[in-house]
Amino acid sequence: MFNWNTVKDDLIASIVVLLVAIPLCLGIALASGAPLFSGLVTGIIGGIIVGALSGSSVSVSGPAAGMIAVVLAAIAALGSFHSFLLALFLAGFIQIAIGLFRAGFIAVYIPLNVINGLLAAIGILIIIKQLPLAFGYISQPELLANALEVAQETFSLTPLFFLVHHLHIGATLITVVSLAILIYWPKLPLKATKVIPGAVVTVIVAVIINQLLSACYPALALQDSHLVNIPVNESFSSIIAQFEHPKFADLGNYNVYIYAFMIAIVASLETLLNLEAAEKMAKTRKYVSRNRELIAQGVGNLFSGLLGGLPITSVIVRSTVNIQAGAKSKLATIFHGILLFLALALVPNWLNLIPIAALAAILIHTGYKLARVGIFKDMYVKGFDCFFPFVVTVVAIVFSNLLTGVLIGLGTSFFFILRQNSKNRFLTVNELHPSGEVIRLILPQQATFLNKAAIVEALKDIKSNQKVVIDAKGTDYIDYDILEIIKEFKEYQAKEKNVTLNLEGFKRHYALPNQENFVTATTYDVQSSLTPEKILKILQEGNQRFINNTPIHKNYQQHIEATKKSQHPIAVMLSCIDSRVPVELIFDLSVGDAFVARVAGTVLNEDIIASIEYACHVAGAKLIIIMGHESCGAIKAACEDVSFGHVPHLVKKIKPAIEACEASHPNHSHSADDPSFLSSVISCNVDLVKKRLYERSEILRHLIDTGAVGLIGAVYDVSTGEINFKAG
Repeated sequence: MFNWNTVKDDLIASIVVLLVAIPLCLGIALASGAPLFSGLVTGIIGGIIVGALSGSSVSVSGPAAGMIAVVLAAIAALGSFHSFLLALFLAGFIQIAIGLFRAGFIAVYIPLNVINGLLAAIGILIIIKQLPLAFGYISQPELLANALEVAQETFSLTPLFFLVHHLHIGATLITVVSLAILIYWPKLPLKATKVIPGAVVTVIVAVIINQLLSACYPALALQDSHLVNIPVNESFSSIIAQFEHPKFADLGNYNVYIYAFMIAIVASLETLLNLEAAEKMAKTRKYVSRNRELIAQGVGNLFSGLLGGLPITSVIVRSTVNIQAGAKSKLATIFHGILLFLALALVPNWLNLIPIAALAAILIHTGYKLARVGIFKDMYVKGFDCFFPFVVTVVAIVFSNLLTGVLIGLGTSFFFILRQNSKNRFLTVNELHPSGEVIRLILPQQATFLNKAAIVEALKDIKSNQKVVIDAKGTDYIDYDILEIIKEFKEYQAKEKNVTLNLEGFKRHYALPNQENFVTATTYDVQSSLTPEKILKILQEGNQRFINNTPIHKNYQQHIEATKKSQHPIAVMLSCIDSRVPVELIFDLSVGDAFVARVAGTVLNEDIIASIEYACHVAGAKLIIIMGHESCGAIKAACEDVSFGHVPHLVKKIKPAIEACEASHPNHSHSADDPSFLSSVISCNVDLVKKRLYERSEILRHLIDTGAVGLIGAVYDVSTGEINFKAG
């Protein structure tokens, strides 16, 4: 069931679109060298058949001015309109095949600045093309052939030069009144303005004005050459007799297939461009399947070829009018097709009363909305890389044609994309592992020729004697060009610069095998080369990476393999068991880098002392870190003298820190609920544990006194991730 309000809005919008579509259908047919009736047939099929099959709620299809050149060439080359209809019929099948093979994704890659340029250019062309119509500079022979080709995409100011000498007072009056209605009607505080679009009011008022002029001032009244001119048929059978059909005898003519392919490709591209633009203007911003649209257009062109029509595409002018008129669903498109047929069959004389100047005013107003100054300002604010392709697209379309202009715009936009990609290097990370500095070059998910300049520059900047990892673990696709650059670097430049190179994550089908010439795991040589001061710096930098969420890339499988037979950690940490203190993570460490002992409250016992002695005296760790943390539950429990199970044994070990803080701060609150007091106890506990460890272990005391091992305290902030190292 359709909502009545939606049907009502769609019906009103369809009437507005009908008024614009009639002269356009006729004008494009005449300009294409085809029978006038073919333009109306195309509009009817585009409205009813394509409208029903399309997924778009706003796009209106019909004969397209952008196809005029193709149609003219096809009719001339094939020798007859009927042979052209065969090519159009076959083009419909080709479009259906394109849609079924899901090639509509091409539209997704059209940049928004090009689409905005297309809209602005169409707006400018609409205004320029409609000015002669608006001011009455028309003569009967050129009425449809030149004036009504709204978007014929050929820029010419010649007709405008003669406007001053050929102004028609009646047409000018109607245009001025029509524009005033279009501008001010929506602003009037009347309920009618929300029900009746300004375009409908414009047409009605224009007809009334011209009838009054005919009655009172005949010299100012518009004659037939300034009015809509629909062929009048005496009977329904005379309408049916005008339908023409393809010449299937020409199936053996290869030129038919050439033009069928040409029509299909050009019509598909124009449809995708116009659909993208139309959906961008629509308030719903509903995504429409491009493949479904191509299938709908293909079916429409199949029927258009069978019944004597012209190529059908989504048409931006009609779509824009449809949106501006308040269409809510694709019923507006279907209604407009039905009304077009009914108008052709039943009331052509009524429609022939409509002044073309009124329709021109509607289109000028529409063109202004498309090419308003605000759009140029918005694009300028977005930067030169966005603004310049936008302007180029506008100028190219205005001075050439839609497809050529869009291709030029795409080429310009593509140039800026290439330029930007050449500047945006691959993600290059300088990683400080315990084993030393490693340059990691991370390939993007899609490494294509667009990235070629960037990777060449990145590899060129690698200095001699460095360790380098080219990381493809997150890459789904790598171009042949990129693979060749990496191979060349591996075989030549890396050797010349004495670069130690690892290749990681390259899939088998790349024909570029992974290689491992160095490991980043902590080995005996690494451990032996480090001092306690260097290790502390490594850990401080690791914590900073953790805070910044920029951890170094770790090859865990490599580290597992490298440490399976022996371990050579650089440090040993005593920390709390709190789940918010994942020690290896907060120091950005990997497998085999550190010993970690964890116990609630960071307290000391004989087993912990023995473990640290083993880590330093046997395994060679060179830095001991005693680390407490803010908001420690065990410290707070000790301050509150909690007693259950074995907790008193833990509390007993923390009590000296509490007593020391109470003695040093006699005038302060000694409550566990006081954050300042709790922090003082946590810090004091770290100092006391350090002192006890030094005093109770002769082995560690000797290592510390000789400088072979460092001992330092630290407090971890669970709210920031930062480790504050305590000097001394």
